[in-house]
Amino acid sequence: MADSSWSILRASIQISRRERVGARSAFEAHCEAGGGQARPVPKPSTPNGFTLIELLVVVAIIAILAAIIFPVLACARNSAKRTQCAGNLRQVADALIMYADDNDGRYTPAASDIFTGNLRRWHGTRANTSSPFLPQNGPLWSYLNRSQGIKVCPSMRDYRQANPAEDFESGCGGYGYNMAYVGGTYYKYGFTRRAAREASSVSDIRRPSRTVMLTDSAIARGDGGQYVQEYSFCEPPYFVGPGNTVTPDRPTPTVHFRHGNRALVVWCDSHVSSERMTFTTKGLNVYQGDNEAMQTGWFGPDDNSLFDTE
Repeated sequence: MADSSWSILRASIQISRRERVGARSAFEAHCEAGGGQARPVPKPSTPNGFTLIELLVVVAIIAILAAIIFPVLACARNSAKRTQCAGNLRQVADALIMYADDNDGRYTPAASDIFTGNLRRWHGTRANTSSPFLPQNGPLWSYLNRSQGIKVCPSMRDYRQANPAEDFESGCGGYGYNMAYVGGTYYKYGFTRRAAREASSVSDIRRPSRTVMLTDSAIARGDGGQYVQEYSFCEPPYFVGPGNTVTPDRPTPTVHFRHGNRALVVWCDSHVSSERMTFTTKGLNVYQGDNEAMQTGWFGPDDNSLFDTE
C-alpha cells in the first residue's frame, strides 16, 4: 500500500514538473517574440488629404457658386453704368435748358455751320474738319465747365474702336442731340442754312415729356472690322422736310442700344427713360456698318412722332 501511494505521488510530481517546463518553454518563446511585454494594437490609419470624391464635390460647389455670382456681378456693373449714363444725359439736358433760358427761350443749335465751315457742334468747336471737337469754346461750356464738360458714357468704351480712321463727331460723349426738331428747324425750313442756325424754342415743343431731346448715340462702321463711333445727333426714323413733312427715306440709324439692348433717352422735360429697340434697317449702311449687329436703330412707333414738336 505504501509502495503504491509512493508511486502515485512520484507520478504526480513528474507530471507537475513537465507542465512547469512546458509553461516555461511557452513563456520563453513568447519573450523571444515580443520581449515579454504586450504589443500595442495598431489603430486604423486616417488619410492626410482629400479624397478624389471630396475634391470633385468641392470643385462642383465652386462652379455652381461662380455660375450664380458672376451674372449678378455683371448685372450690378451694367446697372452702375446705366445710372452713370443717365446722370450724364440729365446733366447735358439741364445745360441745354439753361442755355435756352439765357437765349430768349431758344435751344442750342446742334450744328449751326454744318453747311458752311462745319466747325461747330452743340458740344464744342474744332480748328478744322480733321480735328476733334473741344468743349471749351462750345455753347454749353459755361454751363458744364464745373464738371469739365460732357462726360463719356461708360458703356461706349465697350463698343468704340480705339483711334478709328474717321472719328468725325468725337467729343459728344456718345450722346446724340435731336437736330431735326430741337437743335434745328429742319421741319420748318428743310435742309437750309437757316434751319441749321435756328434751333427750336421751348414754346415750339408742344409735348415736352414725349419729345426726344438726347439719346445714347453712335454710328455703325465697317472699315477695319465692325465697330461704332461717336455721333452727335439722334436721327429720327425718316428725313424731314419743310412744312413739318417727312420723306419715305430713312437716315442711317444712330440711336445706340448699348445698355443691355436698351438706349437711355432724355426728353425735353429732362426726365430720363430706358427704351428697347423696336426696328432698324437691315444690311450694311453707307459706312459699311452692320446696324443690327452694332445695335443701332429706333424705339417706339415707325414714324417721327417721338422726335417731332407736335
